[in-house]
Amino acid sequence: MTIIIGALAVVLVTSAVAWDGDVPGWEADALRFFNDWPDWLEPIMWALQQFGVLAGPLLGGIVIAWTARRWDYLIPFVLLMPLKLIIEKVILKQLVERERPFVTVGPDINVRGPAFEGLSFPSGHATTATAFAILVAAFLPPKWRPLPLIWALVVGIARLYFGEHNVLDVVAGVAMGTMFATILWFTILNRFVEVDGDHGS
Repeated sequence: MTIIIGALAVVLVTSAVAWDGDVPGWEADALRFFNDWPDWLEPIMWALQQFGVLAGPLLGGIVIAWTARRWDYLIPFVLLMPLKLIIEKVILKQLVERERPFVTVGPDINVRGPAFEGLSFPSGHATTATAFAILVAAFLPPKWRPLPLIWALVVGIARLYFGEHNVLDVVAGVAMGTMFATILWFTILNRFVEVDGDHGS
């Protein structure tokens, strides 16, 4: 419950800061730091951020369920998709209405993708990647759990590198993903799915 409350607090605070659409100077500077990284990183960043699309959790969940021969393990990965779409696109994006960095920071931003305009708060890629990483980490032995979390962090950085989101967009996405994964873990896996006793050992 503490994790959920903390993540919700981060979403509310970042929403309040981003509410008027302005980007504070410190946030613009942080964006430019990552956005100015060299162009040769582009194909690497592009490949890494693809797991932040909604097909990523579904495919990952299928792999986990197939490997464990437990198709009920797929449930939280499937439920993540509508939960994310409703909260992110239907509610938060429409309430906050923050434009993409090309508009809010300026045309000097190097947009390496198609996002020159449109709503950017929160980052859907960061939301999906974080939730997916936490759910996957729950199925891994303790020594391997940091790996998907590091990967999710790289996805968030990639969104800044591509100039498609501002920093608070990504921070809010990470918080939302953490909240979603925690809710799905405790309400679905812990309550409705019987997890083997040696799980995650």
